[in-house]
Amino acid sequence: MKTVLIGMNNPLSGARNHALYPWPPNCTGWRLWKMLEERCGATEKQYADGFERINLINSLNWRKAEARPAAERLLPQLEGRVVVVLGAAVRDAFRLPPVLVKPVVDRGVTWRQLPHPSGRCRWYNDPRHRKIAGLLLEEELVRGREA
Repeated sequence: MKTVLIGMNNPLSGARNHALYPWPPNCTGWRLWKMLEERCGATEKQYADGFERINLINSLNWRKAEARPAAERLLPQLEGRVVVVLGAAVRDAFRLPPVLVKPVVDRGVTWRQLPHPSGRCRWYNDPRHRKIAGLLLEEELVRGREA
């Protein structure tokens, strides 16, 4: 099964199929794809098709009060899956401990966490951190193909 990537919301579109999509340039999905491309040469299509991409809230605006109930509704669908949570807001909605990259198994889900890959997150300014994120994404892309 494909790894699930879960972001906050898409400020440009509430459409589910636009969740973490690699367009337009510099959006969250585009940044994820670029790290993967840098790591292993993955194309936009390979990124878009290689993961199940979900936003916790399908709205143009992030609403913290809606995040936890949305996470609780989503949890049964994630059981038995590998899920990469993007950012502290999504992590907190799922009530996960702050553990970057390393897998954490909780409630039947294997969780992996990365900081939110927005342009405002400075963690990705360090080339070593981008490499770590790219490696995690490559690992999950390959694992999803083999499943």
